[in-house]
Amino acid sequence: MLQKSISIAVICLLSLNAQSQVSLNLGLGPLKGFGVPKSFFGFHGGVELPRNNDVTFYLRLGYYLPKKEDNIMTEYVTAIDLTTNPSTLGVQYQSSTNYTTIEGGTRYYLGNDYDNGFSIYGGSNFMLIINSVKNNYEKYDYTGVYEWENNYELPQNTEDKGKIISVALGLQGGVKYTFPARGTIYADITGSYALFAKASNNTAANSNLYAPMIFIFNVGYRKDLY
Repeated sequence: MLQKSISIAVICLLSLNAQSQVSLNLGLGPLKGFGVPKSFFGFHGGVELPRNNDVTFYLRLGYYLPKKEDNIMTEYVTAIDLTTNPSTLGVQYQSSTNYTTIEGGTRYYLGNDYDNGFSIYGGSNFMLIINSVKNNYEKYDYTGVYEWENNYELPQNTEDKGKIISVALGLQGGVKYTFPARGTIYADITGSYALFAKASNNTAANSNLYAPMIFIFNVGYRKDLY
């Protein structure tokens, strides 16, 4: 479903001007949530379509690797077979969260053109943010004696995975330098605030690594296709 949505967005973006120059870009960098103690490292790729020499539309997909929370929690699991002894076990786990971002918007270039020399750029953006949250349970109970997965089950209505989907608006800006016939290097930062967020279950809602306000710093390489 996500891949289909991205494909449709790319087709719509490119269809704005089928005859225009198109650029592809790849890069990496950290994501930091406001008030969250940990940063996430990830990668991005995207397309950029000039409207004229100074204004472009862009679309970027980013994936930021999961991080575990520092707190170690305990969940009590119950034996599936009533004859199993012991009937309950305490199992420790750590929750982890990652970020997937789909970002788009308009960029305005100052200085040289979009595809020439040094420029600074900036503009507004929209962002769809998908957080995948997972409880990573130990294979054995907290005593290290009993392997629980095949003989015990989690409490009713407890799920070990969940998602948070957010819609955000923000600003982005950066600098770039274009080497003739070779490509462009760039560095930029995005700041976005979630106007709407929905958690799929309690596992997702209890994540301590989710933040409604995020900042992403990127460095990368852009290649112009004519």
